Parts: sequence; structure tokens; C-alpha cells
Amino acid sequence: MRVAVLALALVALAACKEDAPKAPIDPLSLMGKDVEWVVSDIAGAPVPEGVSVTLLSPETGMIAGSSGCNRYSGRVEVQEGFLHVGALAGTRMMCPPAQMQVEQAFHSTVGTVKNLRLAGKVLEFSDATGKVVLRASR
Repeated sequence: MRVAVLALALVALAACKEDAPKAPIDPLSLMGKDVEWVVSDIAGAPVPEGVSVTLLSPETGMIAGSSGCNRYSGRVEVQEGFLHVGALAGTRMMCPPAQMQVEQAFHSTVGTVKNLRLAGKVLEFSDATGKVVLRASR
């Protein structure tokens, strides 16, 4: 009897197997096109009230937003299963020290991002060790 149940289970599993492998899901699709995300946490520190750090994906392979003081944009792609954020271009205004500190933290942290996941309504960006380094919400 056990053999018959096991054989049936194996047949059912084989029937569920797909012939062609699925294409990997682009983690950036979690962001949504032109959906603005507000960053609330950078490298474990909350973004101070009155400082705006945002992320959006205006087109495939690109991120843009405000880094606390200036606007930025840059290329992002998936390489060998991990996110790779390229160099960011941006405006070069000076702002009060608190905003400049947040901006510096954002720029140094976003380059370490290797993965992205949606945890409830929060977008979490993590580094190569799996540590969440950026959190954002709509």
C-alpha cells in the first residue's frame, strides 16, 4: 500500500513539473514603473523628519529620485542573480548639514544593494550578506 501511495505521489509531482524553466523575475519589477517610494531607513538609521529621500523606476533598468538634497538617476541591472546599481548622476546643490549627511549615507549605501524584496508594504533593499540597508514605502 505504501509503495502504491508513494508511486502515486511521484506521478503527481512529475505531472506538475514544467518542461521549460521560467525566466527569472526582475526584482526591480517590485518597485513598479513610476511608483515613488519614500526611504525611511538608511543603513539602520531613520531618515530625519523634513529630509526627503525617494526612489522610483521611471523606465526599465533605471532608478531616480531625491537623495536628501539633490536629484539623482542611474542605471541598475541584475547580474548573476544580484542587483547592481551603477554610478549615480545628480545635481550638485549644497544643503544644510543634516540633509548632506543623509545624502552621503544614501549614496554610499545604495551602491551596496544586491537584492530587493517586498515585505508587506515595505520595500527592503539588502546587501550581499542579506542585511537590510534601505527601507522604503509608498
